[in-house]
Amino acid sequence: MASRSAIPTNRNFSGTKPRNSNQRNHNPIQIFIFTLLFLAIGLLCSAIYLSRKLDLKNLALSSNNVQNDGRLGAAAIDTNSAVTTDRKRGMNGDNHKKVQSNAAADTQKIPNNQLLVPHLISTTTTDFSNVKEYPNDRLYCMVPFIWNPQIYTAIMSTWGQRCDTIHFLTDAMVGGQLNGDHISFDDKFSSSSSTADDSSSTGTKPYWEYPPNTFPSNVKFINMTRSWENCDPTTDRQGRIQKKVCRHIWEKMWRSWVYVDEHHKTDAEWFCKVDYDTFFFPDNLKYYVRDVKHWDPLTEHHYFGHVIQHRSRRDRPMVVGASACWSRKTLGEIAQVYRTMPKGSVKGERGKCEDRAHATEEVTTSQCLREHLNIEPEAARDDQLREYITIDKYPLVLTWNRTEQGEWWYWKGKPEGAGQMENTIARRPIGIHKYKKPEEILTLWEEFYGPSGNDALERVERQKHGVGAKKFLLEVRKAMGIDP
Repeated sequence: MASRSAIPTNRNFSGTKPRNSNQRNHNPIQIFIFTLLFLAIGLLCSAIYLSRKLDLKNLALSSNNVQNDGRLGAAAIDTNSAVTTDRKRGMNGDNHKKVQSNAAADTQKIPNNQLLVPHLISTTTTDFSNVKEYPNDRLYCMVPFIWNPQIYTAIMSTWGQRCDTIHFLTDAMVGGQLNGDHISFDDKFSSSSSTADDSSSTGTKPYWEYPPNTFPSNVKFINMTRSWENCDPTTDRQGRIQKKVCRHIWEKMWRSWVYVDEHHKTDAEWFCKVDYDTFFFPDNLKYYVRDVKHWDPLTEHHYFGHVIQHRSRRDRPMVVGASACWSRKTLGEIAQVYRTMPKGSVKGERGKCEDRAHATEEVTTSQCLREHLNIEPEAARDDQLREYITIDKYPLVLTWNRTEQGEWWYWKGKPEGAGQMENTIARRPIGIHKYKKPEEILTLWEEFYGPSGNDALERVERQKHGVGAKKFLLEVRKAMGIDP
């Protein structure tokens, strides 16, 4: 909106004749020119804003075929399309080359977000020829999922293609647009006039009612006894009905691991559950298990990640949900425990290894491992006691000060001398947590793997806690061999 100083002030409100013809003609022309100028500036700003939004958020999606260009070097992604097996090179083998997708679908035009198979989007990457290979430490990445094509595309365009095999273990019911713990629909359920009794119109249907080849073949649907979309709705501050997501993560997890054991146990030596909002570093996981720990995945039990001790009974340690990994030996034996444990309990947490509603996945996983296999969780820390996996966004975690903040729940059970502030996170991180938006995942890829001095990397320093975050980023990139 124009300021008062920008508007001509010599207007004649007296009703008398202007002093001369030049003054009479000047004011309307001046106003007209200023109006055109402001309109042009406004349109230019709108165009720039919309361009940035489209570039970051409207991930390019197609209708029927995945076009995995092998741009990040996946070894075995298990999709119907051809994927390169050259993990040494980046996109099309070019260093820092940007590849444009053939994307076309507008996500806003497809009802209930029922997009079909996404294209990969345009990202940059680095030459992975200097990244060490670990042929005897193949990695299976399992992402517990409710079908979301934008998140799928962002993961598969970035860290997902550095896994040897990656599967999205997905609920059988598909539909709606996820937003945190709520889901919205294009039908009457999302309207302000709907009530809790209108739940007959949920906009979801089982995956088998979709046409063949609707979903990428590395999306594996898990049939469960408890569906994510049968929770009672809630009401927001404006009184609008919101459909809440029932994740039932424990049932999904144990059923998923049984599936992996029965179909993919020989595909890898290490198996990691990675939350969809965790930005994962597959190459750093392999570095950790081989070069740091020298573990044997075939003969040794291992269950590791970020260990906390404040939630389970008697403060027993457990691996927090951002990412939890285990060896093939552990997978085979815990899958058998899951097959035979009691099923269908409706009781709450009670310290038993069993299938039950509303169970906490981390607590129950650690209970089953401890009770049946005598396996305790192992904290993934480096020799300076810095965590390899974070439970929050890395700029914030790098400010956590145990000395000044005291023993709040994060520090409970951690050893004396555990890294704090700039030394909280290891310089070869395995996972960083709480990045729920597709554009955040894409930005992280640029920050950690994009060319030196790229825009995303340079913006970090201008953000909150940015000075420490930028220093950390540069150290991580150097440790991973991205920068010299």
